[in-house]
Order: sequence, then structure tokens, then C-alpha cells
Amino acid sequence: MDLAAHVVKPIRIRLNAVFFIALAAVLCVFLMQYSLPYPLPMSQWGSAIFAPDMNSYQQVIVHYSFFPRLTMALLCGAGLAMAGCVMQTVLRNPLASPTTLGVASGAQLGIAIALLLPLQSWTAWSPILSGLASYLTPQWFAFIGGLFATGLVFLLTAKKGFAPLQMVLAGMVVTLFLGALNMVLILFNEQQLTGLFIWGAGALDQNDWQGVAMLWPQLLVAFAILLVIQRPLSIMQLGEEVASSIGIKVAGLRIAALVVSVFITASIVSEVGIISFIGLVAPALAKLLGARKMISQLLLSTLVGALLLLFTDLLVMPYAGIAGDLLPTGAVTALIGAPCLLWLLNQKSWSASQRFEAPSSPHFIDKPFLPVLSMAVVVLVGLFCLSLFVGQTQLGWSATLSATVFDLRMPRIVVAIFAGCALALAGTIIQRITGNPMSSPEVIGISSGAAFSLVLGVLLFGSITRSEQLLLGGAGALSVMFLVWWLSRKSQLSPARMLLTGVALSAFLDSLIRISLASGNDQVKALLAWLSGSTYLVAWPDVSFLVAGTLLLAGLLFTGHRWLDLMALGNVTASAIGVNTYRVRQWLMLLASLLTALAVIVVGPLSFVGLLAPHMAKSLGQYTARHQMLLSCIIGSNIMVLADWLGRNIWFPWQVPAGLLASLIGGGYFIYLLRKEK
Repeated sequence: MDLAAHVVKPIRIRLNAVFFIALAAVLCVFLMQYSLPYPLPMSQWGSAIFAPDMNSYQQVIVHYSFFPRLTMALLCGAGLAMAGCVMQTVLRNPLASPTTLGVASGAQLGIAIALLLPLQSWTAWSPILSGLASYLTPQWFAFIGGLFATGLVFLLTAKKGFAPLQMVLAGMVVTLFLGALNMVLILFNEQQLTGLFIWGAGALDQNDWQGVAMLWPQLLVAFAILLVIQRPLSIMQLGEEVASSIGIKVAGLRIAALVVSVFITASIVSEVGIISFIGLVAPALAKLLGARKMISQLLLSTLVGALLLLFTDLLVMPYAGIAGDLLPTGAVTALIGAPCLLWLLNQKSWSASQRFEAPSSPHFIDKPFLPVLSMAVVVLVGLFCLSLFVGQTQLGWSATLSATVFDLRMPRIVVAIFAGCALALAGTIIQRITGNPMSSPEVIGISSGAAFSLVLGVLLFGSITRSEQLLLGGAGALSVMFLVWWLSRKSQLSPARMLLTGVALSAFLDSLIRISLASGNDQVKALLAWLSGSTYLVAWPDVSFLVAGTLLLAGLLFTGHRWLDLMALGNVTASAIGVNTYRVRQWLMLLASLLTALAVIVVGPLSFVGLLAPHMAKSLGQYTARHQMLLSCIIGSNIMVLADWLGRNIWFPWQVPAGLLASLIGGGYFIYLLRKEK
């Protein structure tokens, strides 16, 4: 009986896989007929592909636009699924993919740099540079950028043993940091990088077969290499010790496989931009269909990924006109991938990793509180005076103060101080109840919720007043907070589960924002500066709102600072001394969400301030909740005031959003701190 079951089960799995693929292929063929730009009988498809009638504009358009786009969708889906399958295997992480580990963002940054470098002008300098410029294509810059992002993720997680949760959060940190760099380049080089923001969301449209001709040989070579090393990769699934015991060089094999995956990702990003979540969804579906061996996972993932992206693109094409000239397919795939990530979080294999316990051997180096706080306050006073009195004018640098200058600068400075304070407090709450230094307000999706709510309001109602913006932003932030709670309720609001749920919701909402920006609506485009975290649109009513809200919520938080101290001991210890961890975490997350919403509504989505300030306070020897929160407030304010002053003056008369500069300053220093952390 057992033997029969072992025989029947693989047959059933194969039948399920064949049925799924056949059904997907039939649906794709049906949608192809529906998505054709012009009616074309299937009997003419062959001639339209291989020998189009040049006197028929229908066949010419189908040949040079429609079928190249479909072929590109198949190639990109197959390549990303291949890369995701390899990453999940060598890292033993079911959440690993080119987008969740920051590889795609690194590749996009490489392309932006390639477009800005005067490679063609090198020919006038010397023959050697001329020859070098001919090889330095955007694809190679994308490859280098992808390797750079992967290296950062490995540096951030090496001391944590490359744990799955740590790698996903590190990947998001790297994505935020590189995304800020991308945005700065776009803002300052709008003419050279026109369309990069929308193209970066994944645009599959084609004008000829040139892109397909360049991409398929690269993917074929990568696939051949993976077939050669698939046997040792399959042995790695049994564990590193088993693989090492039979003579496999695990480290070298892992590096080689990851380099191939990064090469695949860079090749695809250089052609079509970032396609989200295909590398995560396709391997998961392949395993769900019964693929267990490495060769089966690789082949089935590749096929599923190709069909999945083709299916998504066929659904997008008929409705692209509604959203404007271009509806990025890559952004739409996130609408599928984010729910898939939420589904993965429900798997039983993740239950153990979702528990938070205090570190077994924490290292404390206490430092006197008052001297450290006094130093931070002195820095804040100095930055306040610098920002208020010193700045650039049409006549150059000057140190003046007048009523006009006061009215222009003071609201920005006060908003920067209290926005930094609110985000620092929110970050302190999240990091203390999760025990993870890479946790932050933007990770749980609250910033994205407020941003999407405002973008949606502009699309639906056109121009909206400031009070309406505040209401919409608050509603969006609270809605995301409620979703995180609701989706995490079965795990008793497990910290890691809430973080990963926030990652999925953030990706989902960011994709909707990109789709909205692709609509071509001028009022939505005007929100681009606000989406980068801008202080130069604030007025005194905004100041009053932010100051009053921050002081009220901070007062409530400081009255319950002992709960934060107890929650930092871990769930088991806190419960043993009578703390209702579920209820306490619920109230603390509510305060963190409201503090984040306050800052986002007034200034816009900000990255790294809530991530960096609590971490710096702890690195300065402040471990109790009250001391860490106070110092974090001052540090967060310092970061925001400095970023606002630099944004006003460095590239005068142009202004850089303070949120972008805060991301660059805080992100770079945060990566350095995590690398130095023991």
C-alpha cells in the first residue's frame, strides 16, 4: 500500500503541473487574440511573425511591436524565475529574489550612471579609452550595480548567519538607499534620464526585435551554466555540511551561482527595467506544483515564470490606454507578487522564525546619559542657528536675518525638527518590540499607505486642499496599520510576521503609486517632490499640526516607557512577569503608526530617519527606553535639519528634498554601523 502511494503521488504531481501549464498556455493564447492591436486571424500569425506583408500596416505593427513584446515577456519571466530559483536554493531562503535582495535596484542605479557618463566623448581623449567605452555598455554597469547591491546585503547579514528574515530586511534597506540615489540622479539630470522613473517600473514595449536578439543569447548562456552546476546545487539543498563532506566547495559554488543570477537580473533590467516579484512567485509555484529536485525546480520555475509574466502583460495591454501612454508591466506584477509573499508567510516552516526573543548574550557599554544628551542638544542648537541665519542668495553666501527670511526658513526648520523627532520615536518603538535594528516605520508600510492615499485622492478629486491632504494621508496610514494587524492576528502580532507583512504591503502600494505616476496626470507628477520627502511646501498651519500631534503622542509614549523596557526582554520573559504582550504590542504599534503618519502627512515619505536614530542612540550607550527615546529624538531632528539645510544650499537655486538627502546621509551611515556591529 505504501509503495503504491509513493508511485501514485509523483504521477499526480506531474499531472497537476502539466494541467496548470496547459491551462496557462491556453489562457495566454486566448488573451493574445484579444490583445492584438488589430484583428488578425490565427492563420496569418505565422506570416506576420516570420514574413510580414509590408503593404499591410496591421502585419507590420504586429511583427515589429506586438510579437517582440510577447517574446520579451517570455524571456524576462523565464530569466527572473531562473535567477530567483537559484537564489532561493543557494541561500536556502524561500523569500530570496532579485527584487527582495536589492539586486534590481542596484542594476537600475548602474544604468542611470551609465547614461550620465560621457562614454562617447572618451573617443576624443585616447584610443584606449575609446576601446574601453565600446565595451562599457549599460548592461555591464547594471551587472556591477547588481553585484554591489548583493555585496551590501551580504555585508549586512553576515554576522547574523544570513538568516532569511535578516536578508529580506537588509534587502529592503539596500533598496531604499539605492532608490534614493536613483531619485537624486533623476532630479538633477532630468533631460538625460527622462523616462527612467517610469521605465524603471518595468516597461516591456518594443519597437523591433533588437532587444530580443540581444537578450536571448545571454539568458541561454546563463541557463547552460546553471545546467552544468545543477547537480552540486541540488546537493547543497541537503545542507552545507553534507555538501562539504563529499568535496563540494560550497563558498565558491554559492558565489558562482549568485554571480550568474545577478548577470541574468542585470541583463533583464538593462532591457526593460525592474520587474517585481516574478523571481519570488515562480519558484514558489513550482514547488507548489511538486518540483523537488533541483533540475525540476529550475525547469518548472523557468516555464512558470515565462507564462506568468506573459499572462500579466497580456492583461495589461488592453487597458494601458486608460492609464496613459504607458502602464508599466513590472509595477503590475507587484500586485501579484505581494499577495504571494503574504501567502508564503502563512507557511508552517516560518513559525519558528517569527518568534522574538532577547539576544542570548547582549553586549552593553553604558555611557552617562546627560553628557551624551547635552552634546546632541548642542549640535541641534548649532544646526538650528546655521539653518536659520546662514544660506545662499542670488549674491552668494550670506548670514542675515530679516522678517522675510524668518517667515521662509522657520517653518521648514521646525517641521524638520519635529518630523525627525516623530520618526525617531516610531523607529525606537518598532526596533525595541522586534529586537531588530533593521526595523523602521517605512518597513511596515505606513509611509506607503499615506503616500498612496494622497496620490489616489489627487487622481479622483483633482486639486485637494491641505486639510483634505491631512485627512487622506491619515486615513491611508491607519488603513495600512489595520491591515498589518489583521493579517498578523493569527501569529499573536508576531514582530517578524508584522515586519514581513509590512514589506509585502509596502511593495504592493509602491507599485500602485508607480502605476498612478504612469497615468500622465500633471497633478500626480507634482507630488513627486513630496514623495521624496519635501519640507519646502510647509506653512505655519502644518507646523502647528505636527508640533501638537508629536507632543501629544510623545507624552503618551513616555508615560509608558516601562512597557518598552519589558517588551525588550522577549515574549517569554515579559509574559512570565505578567505582561499582556499582545495588548501592549498592539498599543505600541498604534502609537508608532500615528507618529509615522504625522510626519508623512506633512513632509512626505521619509526613509532611514526612523531606522538610524534609535540605532545611533543605542550605539552611544543608551539602552533604557526613556534614555534611548530622548536621544533618538535629538538625533532624528539633527539629521532632518542638516538634510534640509543642505538641500536648500548645496545646489542653489535648485532644492533637493530633505527626505532624499536624509536617506543618503542616514542610509550610508546606517550601513556602516551595521557592518561595525558585533
